[in-house]
Amino acid sequence: MGPGTESNAAYIERSKALLAEGNYETAFQENQKALAEKKGTPDVALFNMGLISAYSLNPKKDYPKALGSFRTLVNQYPQSPLAEQAKVWVLVLEEHQKIAEDKQKLAEEKRALSREREMLAQEREKLKYTAEKLRQVDIEIEKRRRQTLSQ
Repeated sequence: MGPGTESNAAYIERSKALLAEGNYETAFQENQKALAEKKGTPDVALFNMGLISAYSLNPKKDYPKALGSFRTLVNQYPQSPLAEQAKVWVLVLEEHQKIAEDKQKLAEEKRALSREREMLAQEREKLKYTAEKLRQVDIEIEKRRRQTLSQ
């Protein structure tokens, strides 16, 4: 085992320990640092960064960032043993993103329909008021017509 391998193993263990402790930000930074310093294997660092960013218990989870890490791994390291898993993550995260976008569009449409419904309700009230006023005018006209006829 050469020094690079020991360094790689130590870095992976440290990253796993940080993740297990729930120290997601530091775990992400460790992998980012390893990637930048070319310590260990870059595909592992990218995969770890993707997992940390997508991890459900991570309060600062960032699906677009996770997607970026997995896409980079697939594109730059297609021969990596992690490439197939990364492809699955890409598909899952893209589907999640599509669902989130659809949900956002539906929420916007719902808000627009609610505003439109409110405007129609206001218009209906105005029309009711106008109809009542017209009915009162008709009654007044009829009264005056009767008064004129009776004279």
